[in-house]
Amino acid sequence: MQKNNKLMASICLIFMVAVFLLQPNGAEAHSGSIGYSEVKIEGNKVSYDLYLLADLLGGLLNIDANQDGYMKEDEIAQSKTSIEQFVLKNLTVNNNGLQGKAAINDISLVKRSNLSMFRIKIEFVFKEPLQEYEIDYFIFFNGVDMNHQNFATIHNGDQVIENIFTKDHTVLQGNTYLKKEKTTGETVVPSNNQNKVIGFWEYVLMGMKHIWSGIDHLLFLFGLLLAKGTFREYVKTLTAFTIGHCLTLALAATETIFIPSTIIEPLIALSIVYVAIENIWSKSFKWRWLVGLGFGLIHGFGFAELLIGKLGSHFVLPLFSFNLGVEFGQILVLIIFIPFIWYLQKARWQRQFVNSLSTVICGIGFFWFIDRIL
Repeated sequence: MQKNNKLMASICLIFMVAVFLLQPNGAEAHSGSIGYSEVKIEGNKVSYDLYLLADLLGGLLNIDANQDGYMKEDEIAQSKTSIEQFVLKNLTVNNNGLQGKAAINDISLVKRSNLSMFRIKIEFVFKEPLQEYEIDYFIFFNGVDMNHQNFATIHNGDQVIENIFTKDHTVLQGNTYLKKEKTTGETVVPSNNQNKVIGFWEYVLMGMKHIWSGIDHLLFLFGLLLAKGTFREYVKTLTAFTIGHCLTLALAATETIFIPSTIIEPLIALSIVYVAIENIWSKSFKWRWLVGLGFGLIHGFGFAELLIGKLGSHFVLPLFSFNLGVEFGQILVLIIFIPFIWYLQKARWQRQFVNSLSTVICGIGFFWFIDRIL
């Protein structure tokens, strides 16, 4: 018995250290901040409307100088130089290897799909019409928010390109022209086209990586599965969680309902606390699928900001494949969890181990809750 207690204590300690080493940092850690880019290419000019979350940029550049919780027009005007320097340092557009002359025409605070965002209107001008172009996007990837994602739409005549800038995909290359083949007279795309727009499977992989980086989301699932149950009950619970998760994403995509991350992220932490406490005190888990369904709705909002305002005619497939990747990533994690849970159910010390591990999970969830409300 003493040997088993030492083993359980060691496993719990290792588990606690591992989770704390991988813990999210604040309210943005679950899904990362988002931004938007609306880009239009016309002749020798690129019009670039950049949208960045107001709280993140404002906090980074200390725009709310008097710390009253509001960024007023005069504070934004006083911070114009620092905003320009930050943006133009981390965002460039090149044509045939030459950097364009950049100018910021307007900076304003706007609402975009329930999100308070800075709209920064930039104009890049070149000596010649654009041909082989390159957009280099490094905003927030210098240690501010490595999970940041910027959803970009590039308009070039009748051509529309959709892209997501991430820390692993900071450069978009493409061309704006077609040429006549001398022998046939047919119009073809130049052979040196280096357009690297993300495809279906790249979005799927991105979604899988996204769920794997959400350690709080995974910890909740692990706590949910710790309760003793049959295979049918596990499937029922996980299916209910997935339905809740997907329903929230659909509501967010259609802009039917939206809850900001400042509210959702503490609730996600509390969901971990609740499940852990239920593991310790509850004697029946017959209705656990309802817990999975309810908290699935909340956890879905943790990803909802990624979809707000982007379910357009050109973004349906990328967003579908991204969220398909989220679900694939979740299923793979659950496949890893379930054999351990089944083994644990057969152990004589199963009840003691579940209680010990649930206590650790509860402590971690409560720590995250306090961290996210401060």
